[in-house]
Amino acid sequence: MTDAQTIASRFMEALNDRDFDTLSRLVDEDVAFDALSGERTLGAGSLRSWMMNYLRHFDESLSDIVLMRDAGGQRVAADATARGTYRETLAGFPDASGQAYSIASVFVFEIEDGLITRLSQYRNIRLFERELAG
Repeated sequence: MTDAQTIASRFMEALNDRDFDTLSRLVDEDVAFDALSGERTLGAGSLRSWMMNYLRHFDESLSDIVLMRDAGGQRVAADATARGTYRETLAGFPDASGQAYSIASVFVFEIEDGLITRLSQYRNIRLFERELAG
């Protein structure tokens, strides 16, 4: 079985590559996703839809990724820098006009039996909004 850190790393790579087929293979069918907006979605299809919608608004890639895991090997945190361009206005955010941004972002993965069962995304949303507002 592949270790949790490798699974998290593959997820981050697939996200950067916009490889939604690989993303779907890495997550449990009933995956819980806690988005940076504070909402929770359930299911692989819902996660895929959320990611595709988000990336339509934000042309974003993750770099400077540092992975850390717990002693039990089931949880992995990925500390990264999200860099991108805000290209289409998302409800609740400032108007999009091609603003470039760079902000710290953290993903927490919970992995069971080789699949991601929970994914939480964190960033300072107020700082992010201020950066987008200019």
